[in-house]
Amino acid sequence: MPVVPMKQDIIIERGETINDYGKTIPDQIIEHKARVDEGTFLVEYRASSNVTSKEVVAKAKILLDKLQDVRYEDTISYTNELNETIKGKPKKINVRRHLSGKPILTEVFI
Repeated sequence: MPVVPMKQDIIIERGETINDYGKTIPDQIIEHKARVDEGTFLVEYRASSNVTSKEVVAKAKILLDKLQDVRYEDTISYTNELNETIKGKPKKINVRRHLSGKPILTEVFI
């Protein structure tokens, strides 16, 4: 039983094969129950005294039950309640452990 409720679904696409038409298709598609916390923030850069640029950065933190096989080469996609799809490769993967040393959660940032 998970530590936190896992009510969202994510899809992990692993590996690539090129078909006859030159399009890439994933070799494996793995579905998981997960907890996804998503958000955005604004980053402002100042290049010179009067030129600034603004960039919106989106991020999502995905919690998976126990120790899951997630790799940096995988592509993870998630569709939220507003029917917006967030798709990306993992930037950071953490395993959270209990005091006994058993893994409780796998934390993935995309």
